[in-house]
Amino acid sequence: PKTDIVFLKVHKSASSTVMNVLFRFGETHNLTFAFPIGGGNQLFYPHHFLAKFVQGFSPRSPRQFNILCHHMRFLQPEVEKVVSSSAVYFSILRNPVQLMESSFAYYKGTSAFSHARSLEEFLSQPYHFYNPADGDSHYARNLMTFDFGFNPDGEVSAKRVQLMLNAIEAAFDLLLISEYFDESMVLLKEVLCWDLDSVVSFPLNIRDSSTKSHLSDSIVEKIREWNRLDWEIYTYFNRTFWERIDRDIGRERMQQEVKVLRERQAELARTCLQGMGSVAPKDIKDSSLRPLQHGNARILGYNLKQGLDKETELMCRRLVTPELQYSSALYKKQFPQKRS
Repeated sequence: PKTDIVFLKVHKSASSTVMNVLFRFGETHNLTFAFPIGGGNQLFYPHHFLAKFVQGFSPRSPRQFNILCHHMRFLQPEVEKVVSSSAVYFSILRNPVQLMESSFAYYKGTSAFSHARSLEEFLSQPYHFYNPADGDSHYARNLMTFDFGFNPDGEVSAKRVQLMLNAIEAAFDLLLISEYFDESMVLLKEVLCWDLDSVVSFPLNIRDSSTKSHLSDSIVEKIREWNRLDWEIYTYFNRTFWERIDRDIGRERMQQEVKVLRERQAELARTCLQGMGSVAPKDIKDSSLRPLQHGNARILGYNLKQGLDKETELMCRRLVTPELQYSSALYKKQFPQKRS
């Protein structure tokens, strides 16, 4: 199994669920994480990543960490200073249309979105609300482009798009697609040589459907136009994702693998969860399992079954612990002397 991993955590793309997979693997295999200085969950985002942002890194005696997975704005030469040269680099992408709808609810408080009554109103005259100079403007346009380290306000020329795609392809071994999350996990399992239980997960940091809005065709078109660079990234890597499946696994075997993965997930849900699925924040009984609520989104969580034996309880708890709580627990374990 591969133990040196860089995961570029792209915002609002099922990346919290992927992070849980990495946290669990890292914890059970005693791996080290490249944590932000002082803990926390972002490596000084939205600044481009620098090695010095990592707790325990020093240029004089650079030490390498197994897993780099906290929010960062990608900058490869700096990333290479904190991980082994054999690390596997991967990320996950999401259709920019859904990504923008999600961002608008989640990041409602940002300068670009706070004065727009609806996504429609924002898109009808984006420059009335959006100012590229604002420190949090990246949440409102080409967010994936930004997270990969590029300029979200760059012109959309064929040459520029090609350079961007080439750079991403050169840096990353694998790009997953959140709309095909189960297929993505099967592919990840293959690339990392992990077992099934390492990639099984419950969806984390997901919104209650009541806060999701339906998008008309004209809005969809406007979102694509406004996030044209993201759209180019997404459509290109969505295609190579399926080409890779055809080349390395084949559709038939992929269907089988996905079926097995879903059966295992259902089995774990029966074992671990009260009522099989996610619940509204107010219904989560254990406050340590309550996810952070953000913007206008209602983020769901889980209740564990009572009376599980110790080992099962630990396994189940790891599966449903929200990202911030899990990250903080792992940080304290790795740096016990640091009192954050």
